Formats: sequence, structure tokens, C-alpha cells
Amino acid sequence: MLLALLGWGVESVLDSAFGPPDNHVAASDSRVCPQTSGNNISFADATGHFDLVAPPAATHLVYTANAGGLQGETNLSMRFTTTPTGLAAFLKASHFDEPSAATALSVGDWTVYGPGTPVRAAQGPCGLTPPVDPAMEYSQDGPGSGMETSPRALAVDSTTDPEHPTVWITGMDL
Repeated sequence: MLLALLGWGVESVLDSAFGPPDNHVAASDSRVCPQTSGNNISFADATGHFDLVAPPAATHLVYTANAGGLQGETNLSMRFTTTPTGLAAFLKASHFDEPSAATALSVGDWTVYGPGTPVRAAQGPCGLTPPVDPAMEYSQDGPGSGMETSPRALAVDSTTDPEHPTVWITGMDL
């Protein structure tokens, strides 16, 4: 009996370390990007972890979120469309500064438009990486934000359809 229990424990550890990624949230949440895997935490848990309050009327919401790794870190990528009023409410509720084209990002690996940077459409799975365009505006957590160990960045396209800005968010534990 003890050998069987030990064998089960070893198999469980090896499966979690070398088995396929846990993608159970994708089976029950249609907002999970189907081009991603490893979605093992719910939308509510991921947004709660990063102190985000998605607008209730957000449309075209898609995300990928996971927790794990050696340190148990959490990662989130999200995109949605809202209204100008919904965007203002989101920025306030989620404690983001007003986005600006002049913001230089240091969170994540998004490319920001600058002299000589080619314009490109949104990329990555489900378009979760924002486009590179001179009209894009950005915000990110700064020193003293309370999010130093779980920083977030935000990109907004308010010019393509001013009545329905598109918002991209990334958050990652350090």
C-alpha cells in the first residue's frame, strides 16, 4: 500500500511538471482564446489578481490566463471593446493613469510606435498583442502603484472606432 501511494505521488508530480498544460478553464469559458493553452485560472481570479475591473458592457472580450511556474506566478493577456464612458470607468476602477502616446512601456514585450517603427496590425493568438501605430496610447503601473510585483500595461486604440475603443491589457508577476 505504501509503495502504491508513493508511486501515485511520483506520477502526480511528473505529470504536473512534464504533462500537457492544464487548460481546464477553456472548456467552460468561451472568452478564453482558443489559440492558447495552459488556461488554468478563471477570468475572475485573473482580473482580481491584477486589480482589474472589466466594464460590464465590454464586448469582444478575449483573454488567456495562467498561474504556475516555479514561483506560482500569474500571467494575463486580455482584449475587449468598450465605449468611451466604459473606458473611463475601467481606467478609474482599475487604477490606471490616462493613456498617452508618449508613454514608454517597460512591462511586457509589446512594441510601441516610434520613429522608424513599422506600423502593423494586432498580432499573436486572438490578436492579444496590440497593433503598432502612431495613434495607439499606453499606460502602465508606475512606482508606488501597489502593483510592483504584478505590473500591468494597457494599450488603447480610440481612433479606429472612436465610439468603441479597443483595449489591450497584459499583466505578469515578477
